Amino acid sequence: MKLTRPSIFTWYIAKSLLTFFVGVVGILMFVIFMTQFIRIVDMAMTYGTSWGWIASSLINVLPNVFTMAAPMAFQIAVLLTLTNMSEQGELIALRAAGFSFKEIVRPLFFCALGLTVILFAFSNWVTPRSYKRLIDRREEAREKITKVTLEPKTFLDLGEWDLYLEELEKDDVARLIHLIRKQDKDALSTKVNASSGKIILTDKAIGLQLKDGQMQRIDAKDPTSIVAANFDTYTMNIALTRQQYRAPRIGEMSTSKIFRQLRQGGLSPEQKAEYRAEVGMRNVLVFAPFVLLFISCPIGFSLGKRSNKGWSMLFSVLIIFAFYLLMTFGVSIGKKYTILAYPAPWLPIITGAAAAWYLWKKRLNI
Repeated sequence: MKLTRPSIFTWYIAKSLLTFFVGVVGILMFVIFMTQFIRIVDMAMTYGTSWGWIASSLINVLPNVFTMAAPMAFQIAVLLTLTNMSEQGELIALRAAGFSFKEIVRPLFFCALGLTVILFAFSNWVTPRSYKRLIDRREEAREKITKVTLEPKTFLDLGEWDLYLEELEKDDVARLIHLIRKQDKDALSTKVNASSGKIILTDKAIGLQLKDGQMQRIDAKDPTSIVAANFDTYTMNIALTRQQYRAPRIGEMSTSKIFRQLRQGGLSPEQKAEYRAEVGMRNVLVFAPFVLLFISCPIGFSLGKRSNKGWSMLFSVLIIFAFYLLMTFGVSIGKKYTILAYPAPWLPIITGAAAAWYLWKKRLNI
């Protein structure tokens, strides 16, 4: 009998919490996800990417969205759970049956522990890797020159070349083709003209199978020197991507990689502070469920039977706002002062722990 009652009791409260958590985290993730969805679709329209690119980018957004939404959803779910139990008179019944506040909180504590383990993996490894894949996909799209649409009597910007087609027939057969090269260091002008040709367009390049034409080139050092060559057939391949190097962002690095960078040295004091503050911020989100749990429980226990879920939402908004405000302030201090880079982001955890201790001691007399 001693094992049965805690088992049923623990399962009941955990089930109630998880029900609220799934609903709230779904709503918050949807709201955050939609802002990213709009940006990704807008970029896809701008650069003419494929549906596969859109789907891949949206999938890579999800870990970061979950990491942002989960702590907030957990805090709201805790207060909703306790408020619902209070409205139904279940808290009073549990207390009358001899359950202490600590016993009531125990199932919520184990849920917080499980979420903390998940957030630890997401914040330090899963989210940085998915963010790197997302940035890689964005850079892949930006490397494309533009969305190329073949139209007659229109100059098309192909990066190093401008393309003009007088006529465009079926099967992408063109008449009177003119190509002008831009940014040619060794020539004032480079032109390719052809009476006809076949256009082969892919995502990464445009192929030109030219017929009956001429190539002209004016030397940059001697403008009077003109090189001209006639051809019966000539094949060109123009890349539609720009190869660019980019330095990896700190958000793309796993926490273990950040520590390796710090140990290897070669970083400026500002970079060291930024790297350390990033590590602190990630793990503040990891342990946020515990702090938010112990702040929320005394409030939930004190609301009383006549309280409603509106008060829970109000307290949740205030607690979440204060937590993230302190975290933002702490990260800013950490990035500014190297000596405080590690401890400063933990400001909401320290403040929250102090507030939780005060509420448990003063409000619940524990």
